[in-house]
Amino acid sequence: MDWWVLVLLALGGAFLLWRSSKAKEQAVVANEMLTKDNRLYQLIKAGMRECDWQRRGQAYKHYEDGELLFENAHMAAYNVSHFAETRVGFYFKDIDEYGLYGFFAGNGDETFESYYRTDSTFEKEGRLLYDDD
Repeated sequence: MDWWVLVLLALGGAFLLWRSSKAKEQAVVANEMLTKDNRLYQLIKAGMRECDWQRRGQAYKHYEDGELLFENAHMAAYNVSHFAETRVGFYFKDIDEYGLYGFFAGNGDETFESYYRTDSTFEKEGRLLYDDD
């Protein structure tokens, strides 16, 4: 066997090892992001339960955009104006992150809920990837 075949095989093996390590790094990053998104999703759901509990038995009040709905030791909830959805923005103090919940009532019994990672202005919308089990 010629030496150049061995060199090509060695280069090909090195390339495959390099690609494998890059794929592993990308998988770790994606897994970390999915874990963070799942945690934020669960916090937004808990925040909406708290929001519903805070407003129980009260007549509906119109809130201004950005108006504080309620605050406790772990989170603050704000009204967020939107042309089609009812939205609530959250600031989670423990993890220093912002989340956004959206609700849309469609035709008949159809309802749609949206969950986003956002910033302090509640204008950025990064859809969360989560497991709803």
